[in-house]
Amino acid sequence: MFGKHIKPKIVIVGGGFAGLNAAQQLKSSRYDVSVIDPSPHIEWLPNIHEIISGEKKGDELRLSRNILVRRLGHRFLMNRAMEMTSSTVLLDNGMKVPFDVCIVATGSVNNTFGVEGADQFALPMKSVDQCQVIARKLHRASLSHRTTRVTVVGGGIEGVEAFGEVMRAYRNRPQFEFNVVESSDHLMPNAPGHLDGKIRSHTEGFRVNYHLGKKVESVDHEGICFMDGGAIESDITIWSTGAAPNSFLQRSYLTQDANEWASVNQYFQSEARENVFIIGDAASPEGRPLAKQAFHAIDMGKAAAQNVERLLANKALRQFQPSHKPQVVTFGDMDTFMLFRDFAVSSSVLGAAKEAVYTLGLLQMAPPKTAKDLVHSLDLLQRSARRVYLPTLNPLNLINKLPKSKVFS
Repeated sequence: MFGKHIKPKIVIVGGGFAGLNAAQQLKSSRYDVSVIDPSPHIEWLPNIHEIISGEKKGDELRLSRNILVRRLGHRFLMNRAMEMTSSTVLLDNGMKVPFDVCIVATGSVNNTFGVEGADQFALPMKSVDQCQVIARKLHRASLSHRTTRVTVVGGGIEGVEAFGEVMRAYRNRPQFEFNVVESSDHLMPNAPGHLDGKIRSHTEGFRVNYHLGKKVESVDHEGICFMDGGAIESDITIWSTGAAPNSFLQRSYLTQDANEWASVNQYFQSEARENVFIIGDAASPEGRPLAKQAFHAIDMGKAAAQNVERLLANKALRQFQPSHKPQVVTFGDMDTFMLFRDFAVSSSVLGAAKEAVYTLGLLQMAPPKTAKDLVHSLDLLQRSARRVYLPTLNPLNLINKLPKSKVFS
């Protein structure tokens, strides 16, 4: 398809887990690769909720995209991709980036489902900056003696992890009251094991109210109104109800509707253009809905890059086979759950497992290349060991926690 001395041009729109893992698979000696993203950092989203309690600092969850991409021998463009045609991507500065094949990994954005006032008065938690805003508001409230009502809207995995961090830091502060709002009749409705009762048992004796089966009609600076006519007061409202597609998909005619994820076949090819592959949160694989989790995005990035290579070499594409890795969900310092396909395991000891995934994941994404990198990596490891591994794996703590482990099916 291409001459010996002309490297095919590959553009990757989005430098998150999916996009960067695709870039890692593509050798700069064979391809001219450009990665486009408006943010200078990739953020380790699986642990982002820990910023709320101060368990993690923002810099611990950020890596420089420019450094990561340049190490691969590729080009990083810190711009916003506005739209694409069949052969170019238009950037916010007017620049047009040509491609032979494009990988779209634009991720997702916060979804307020059109709830009145939610964009203005509720606090999203999709980025380090957003979680830092929540952490600062909670800290300022802790310095006052006036009652502060904190509400988490959304009782899925993201909401439960956020609420766990709020409870970790502030459950023993008498000036705080807590609310959890979930439209389903129980917490973590899509998780195996029916963990609702287990989660709520940890908050007995604290000033926590659960509003389950409630749909939010509006949010303002005083609180939340429900569609059934009820209302609650809320001073700090944390919004964790889900994700929406990036508008780049519709602007580029990869979808018809603004709320639609892009349809792709079993090879991650766009249904709209065969030289466009769509991965990560942005993709809706044919007949195989996948949870929007980091480990799926990583696998999708690798698989899509391999199919890009096969397309350029005129070889048959390979079908994606998703892995069935367990997911670790933390509830502050009170419990940790490991979710399998049909059951869940509860144990505080599992907190070390999530910290291990975090530590190894960062090191795998950015392996040390210099003495300075090595020092930073060792510092990361010792901080993880000091805060999580050693306290959790202390023999006395281990003995106390093991009888509390439980399987939910």
